[in-house]
Amino acid sequence: MSDGTYRHVLAALGAFDYTAANKLSAKLLKTYSPFSNVFLKLSNCENLYTQLSFMKSKWFVRKDAFLSSLYTYLIEDITKEITLLEASPAAHPTEHKATNIRLLNALVALCKARLALIGFFRQVELKENLLLLGTAVEREMNILQSLLKARDAIISYAFQDTCIALFLCKQELNDWKRECQAQDYPEHRQKTAVHTGEVKEATWRFPFFTAEARQKQYDAWPPTLRWHTKYLENLTAKMTLYFNSILLSKESMLSEDEPEKNLWKALKIDYYDQISTFRRRFGAYSIGLVYEVTSAAPFYPQGYVCSGTPYEPPQGIHSFPFIFCHPNQAPKDHLPNIISIVQVSRTRLNDPKSGPIYFFDNKIGSAYYLMRVDEHAVLVIIYLDRHAHREPTTAEFMTNIVTSLRGASVIADLVKRE
Repeated sequence: MSDGTYRHVLAALGAFDYTAANKLSAKLLKTYSPFSNVFLKLSNCENLYTQLSFMKSKWFVRKDAFLSSLYTYLIEDITKEITLLEASPAAHPTEHKATNIRLLNALVALCKARLALIGFFRQVELKENLLLLGTAVEREMNILQSLLKARDAIISYAFQDTCIALFLCKQELNDWKRECQAQDYPEHRQKTAVHTGEVKEATWRFPFFTAEARQKQYDAWPPTLRWHTKYLENLTAKMTLYFNSILLSKESMLSEDEPEKNLWKALKIDYYDQISTFRRRFGAYSIGLVYEVTSAAPFYPQGYVCSGTPYEPPQGIHSFPFIFCHPNQAPKDHLPNIISIVQVSRTRLNDPKSGPIYFFDNKIGSAYYLMRVDEHAVLVIIYLDRHAHREPTTAEFMTNIVTSLRGASVIADLVKRE
C-alpha cells in the first residue's frame, strides 16, 4: 500500500468526515484488506469518540467502557498485523513494508492517546460531581503520571525534565494532603497527618530537597498515599545520585563544609553515605555509575540544552561517561576494561535476575564488579588488589544498591501489600 492510498483516509478522518472515510477504507479491500478492516474499525471508534457518546449512560451502564474496549481490541488487531508484516518480508516491497509498519505503529499510538483522553473526560466528570473524592482521582492520576515521567527522565539523563516531574509530583501530594486536612464535616477525626519535628535541612532550597521529605508520618494516610510518597522518595534519591555532579556544584556555592553530606542529609535514602561507608570499610578503589550512551536518547553531560542546539553524540570511550564517582576523580584509566566487560557480558548484564559480574585483570592486578541498573546506567566497583573469587560482601552490597535504584523494592511493597 503506497502513501497516497491511505493519506485520503487519514485526511477524511481528520476532517471528521466518517462517511467518506468508510467509503475510502472499503476501497482498500482491493489493495490490502487488513488495512481496510483497520481503518473501518478506526473510523467507527473515532465517530463514537467525537460525539462524546461514551459520556452517556444506557440502562445504568456507562458507554465509555464499550468504547475503551473497541480501542483496546483495535490495538490488538494492529499489533498482530505488525507482527505479520515483520515476519513476511517477501510479501511487500521493502519501502512499502517500512511505510506500512510506521503507519500501524502510529495508529497504535493514536488509540492509546484516545484511551487516555477518555480517562481524562471521566476525570473531569468525577471532579465536577464528586467534589473532593473526584479531585482525589484526578490528583492520583497526575501523581502517577509525574512519577513515570520522572523515572523515564532520570534514565534518559534529562535533568530539567526530571526536576519538573518530581516537583509537580510533590506539589500534587502536598496539595492533596492539605485538602484532606482542611475538610470540615461531622465526626471529623481531629488528627494531623504529619508531625513536624526538628530536622536537618539541605542548604540548597530546591523544592524536593526540603525538610518535608524527612517529616515523620503517622499511619493516618492510607496505603495509596504512603506508597506514592515512598516512590517519590525513591526517585528523588536516584535523581540525586545520577545528577550528583550537577547538584553538587549548586550545593558547593552555598556550603563549603562537606557539601556532599549537606546535599543528601534531607533525603530519606542516602546513597552517598552507603557508598562512602562501604568504600571506607572494604577498601574499594572506586565506586561509580557508568552511563552507556545509545542512539535511543541524546546525552548531554549538563543534563539539558537550549532548544535548537545541534546534537553531536559522543564517540568511543566518551560514549561511556561516569555520571557519578566516589571519590570524585573518575578512574578513566580503567574505562577501556569497563567498556570491554560491558560489551562482552551484555547478555548477563541485561538479565535483571543476574547478579553482579566479576572480572579480574591479571596484567594490572585490578578486580571489577559490574551490575546494570537500567537501560543506560551500570554500577561499577573497582579494587586494586586480587580477588581470587567473587567477593560475597561486594556482591551483596551491589545487589542491594541496584535493587533500590531500580525501584524494585518499592514495587515489591505494592505487590505484596495485603
